[in-house]
Amino acid sequence: MRVRSVERQLASLLPRVLFVVSHALFKSCRIAHVDREHEDRFLANGHPIVFAAFHQGIALLPYQYRGADAIVMVSASRDGDLIAGVMTLFGLRTARGSTTRGGRRAIVSMIREVRRTGCSAGVIVDGPLGPAHVAQMGVIALARATGLPIVGASWWSTRRLEFGSWDRTILPLPFSRIVVVHTAPLFVPHDADDATMERLRDELTQRLRRAQRTAQERCAPRASAGGRQLAATASAGATRSQSRMPTRR
Repeated sequence: MRVRSVERQLASLLPRVLFVVSHALFKSCRIAHVDREHEDRFLANGHPIVFAAFHQGIALLPYQYRGADAIVMVSASRDGDLIAGVMTLFGLRTARGSTTRGGRRAIVSMIREVRRTGCSAGVIVDGPLGPAHVAQMGVIALARATGLPIVGASWWSTRRLEFGSWDRTILPLPFSRIVVVHTAPLFVPHDADDATMERLRDELTQRLRRAQRTAQERCAPRASAGGRQLAATASAGATRSQSRMPTRR
């Protein structure tokens, strides 16, 4: 009994610890957004959307969408219990389920909540077990049933940890620069057939992959540009005074 009591206390405490650590970590980072107008054009006018992202970037999402009027799908696993607790502390509602366990029930719950309250919805499109960076059909079905546009986002960090999990989860180091790239809205017709839904599922996958590549490029070291600038400076210095040694690079 005592062991179970300790386990319950830890289960209650751990989400709070992760909430504090996550909030402090991301607050220390400089976060830049690319094409955020795709998201703002709806939210700024009170129109809900379906947030979509890959599992690799799950660490940022509770902080990024903290306090949003949204319901988020979270895995019905033990790990999902922890994530759901953190999501709740960031002010988000959760529906429990995934592609492998309770997913249909969670989608139905999200559809009902969206229709009842007019809130947005959030889905990790390739969770919980992948394949990584491949959107599953659940988010397309959710968008078809609710009529909400899917607006995805992918991010990268200049300094980060990359874990050896199936999705290669990333976590930025403190005081890093983070770039979040948003995708153009994807609409799913209410009468979309299977072929149309499959085409849109693949289109969402490609948009999120392109967004991630853009984020990675914007976080890449700019050594080559810096090297060219130093070379130009050295050349100019040598021209002005042939007797001086060129600037070291």
